[in-house]
Amino acid sequence: MPIKRVIVVANGDLEDPEYYKNLVEEDDFIICVNGGCGYVLAMGLKPDLVIGDLDSLKAGDQEKIEKLDPHLIKHPSAKDKSDLELAIDKAVEMKPGQILIIGALGGKRVDHAFVNILLLYIPLQNNIPARIIDRHQEIFLIKDEARIEGRRGDYFSLFALTGTAAGITTGGLKYPLSGGTLSFASTLGLSNELVNEKASVFVENGLLLAVHNKTRGD
Repeated sequence: MPIKRVIVVANGDLEDPEYYKNLVEEDDFIICVNGGCGYVLAMGLKPDLVIGDLDSLKAGDQEKIEKLDPHLIKHPSAKDKSDLELAIDKAVEMKPGQILIIGALGGKRVDHAFVNILLLYIPLQNNIPARIIDRHQEIFLIKDEARIEGRRGDYFSLFALTGTAAGITTGGLKYPLSGGTLSFASTLGLSNELVNEKASVFVENGLLLAVHNKTRGD
């Protein structure tokens, strides 16, 4: 039976485990990345797969994980890919309907957060919808089109990841585009707002990074 959704739990900032626990559905496949195991344990859930060198587990967590007996893929500390990239590679291999990544933002390492966002390109290349989420925002890439659901007043930003993204048409946003263009490093798409509970984005050429902030603009 095809897997509907894979949830990848990384070891970044993850406030209020109960919030994320409420997002998990019974048939979700949970992949933990190293110290992400601690978050899953705090949610009272069982990881299906653990990936990494297990160097960031808190005292006692390794024993708890071993008792739950998930599948374990251990990698050395010195390697050419981050543990999260390895986890996303594995998730893509499973060909799920969707990949949800949590615990991939925050902390003191902006380089980690930056590259974690870029890792969304891996599932995109394999035509698998993927998002990074936390309590305040969701981040995803748009190649052709996307539908967004939220609340009126939510912030919504678009940025071009290629040199230029062209033929951009949006609906349901305060500042609409009709066949517009966004250039790399431009702030034109920053802090738009939803005016309806549903919005849409279409792009003819290029790749867009979308950030839907659930904090209302008002």
